[in-house]
Amino acid sequence: MKAIETSVSDPDASRASALLRNPAAWQRARNDTTAPSGGKGSAIVVGSGIAGLTAAYRMHQAGMQVTVLEANGVVGGRMGDRRVGDIAFNSGARLVYPFGSAFNRLIADLSLHDVLIPLRHLTAQCVSPSGSHTIELMPSVRSLATPGLPMRERFALVSHALRMRAQRSRVDPDWAISAIADDPAADRQTLAEYVRDAIGPQALSSMIEPVFRSTRSFNPETLSALFYRSTVPHLIGEDTVYTLKGGMGCVCQALAGRLDVRTNAPVASIETMRDAVPDRRDGAAASTENVAARGRRCAVTLSDGTVLTADHVVCATEGSLAGALVRNPQREEREMLQAVRYNALGVVHYGFSQPLPPTMQFALRGAPGRISTFQQLPAAPANGRPLTQIYCQLTPEAAGEAERRGLTDNLDVLLRDELRARIPGFDRHVSAVVNQWIPRKLPVFAPGYGERLQAFWRWQENAAHNAERPVVYCGDWTSQALLTGACASGERAARIVLSRTQN
Repeated sequence: MKAIETSVSDPDASRASALLRNPAAWQRARNDTTAPSGGKGSAIVVGSGIAGLTAAYRMHQAGMQVTVLEANGVVGGRMGDRRVGDIAFNSGARLVYPFGSAFNRLIADLSLHDVLIPLRHLTAQCVSPSGSHTIELMPSVRSLATPGLPMRERFALVSHALRMRAQRSRVDPDWAISAIADDPAADRQTLAEYVRDAIGPQALSSMIEPVFRSTRSFNPETLSALFYRSTVPHLIGEDTVYTLKGGMGCVCQALAGRLDVRTNAPVASIETMRDAVPDRRDGAAASTENVAARGRRCAVTLSDGTVLTADHVVCATEGSLAGALVRNPQREEREMLQAVRYNALGVVHYGFSQPLPPTMQFALRGAPGRISTFQQLPAAPANGRPLTQIYCQLTPEAAGEAERRGLTDNLDVLLRDELRARIPGFDRHVSAVVNQWIPRKLPVFAPGYGERLQAFWRWQENAAHNAERPVVYCGDWTSQALLTGACASGERAARIVLSRTQN
């Protein structure tokens, strides 16, 4: 308790606390190039997804020496692009929502406005045994025309939309836990319960559930209402989402080009050290005197045994991986990391030798088959897609089946019969097949997760940690299950590190 009181009363610690509370104060500090004694310090960022690269970029802008370590051969994580032969596909994220404040700041700083390609009035055909209807990814008055909605649910939908729109200023779409202050029950209720209570069961089954199953591979009874409550107020009345010219990975590539990024550098462990640790980047050991002068240091050991040291470490890997990397975590870290869960996503991409019309279909729950999202993408050689492509995303149940049967590397066998029935001459025209298995697609904000995460951020931002410098964490599991949320968490992680350099 004495340490907390001392930190709060110290002028530097007060400034650090102001940085955490006030983004404008942080912006001024970031632009302040007057280095404190011994420089602004050094940081290692583990993971080069949008969260890690954003954190690294903001710290680099503030004058810190930053190194980013990436286990894979390319940057971007789940916001990247991949290619196998003539098949081009995303590593995870496919769209950008317009409401990401941190992401929009990043786009402005990097002068990348011209890479945003607007997609307006994005819809899909929702298919069921009884017929099909159009479903909108951005809700509007046209949603009232959804077939099968009872009149009372149509009235409830209008009332609900007005309430959601009025709450726009009270929730942050990049921070799921922001909805807790407005509605504490949102963290305790499942999404299914919330929608049934707020609108009705038919709206859940024909409007909400298909979107979550087909775009996010989630069933609404597995999630709390936090994602919905924090994002929908910012979607109502909007009609545009974006994709990125040059691929979803272009922003991460632009960031990496401004930073010291080391790919093919898997990390074995992260540890906060009190004593001198050898820094084998140049074969020399850090002296005890230098370590003592600079305070506690952090050591990152690579899988080849190389040890790198820095004043701070930001862990930007998926939360379920971080627990295996961080040595001697404090109780708050350990309990948080043990609570992180992800869903899995399975996709099969087919190259097709014949042209097909563009289409996107979502399957209603209970429809026969294992495909939740079916999309035909015409060839676009100028955009690096020489073949017609067919995108087939597995239902959550089929993804579970693939895991149980050991078919995660051969998802195609689960879908062939369904596609043969759907497309005449399918086998004859398929020229390429790529099975894509993403074991950690999106973090699961299950009921109760938000309250735990809220407490974790309070712990992480506590100025009492300035001297001991524990690892700082960021990523979608700490913020929101969106790339804009991951970006916001990286900016916030940088703010924590910079606040510690002020003490």
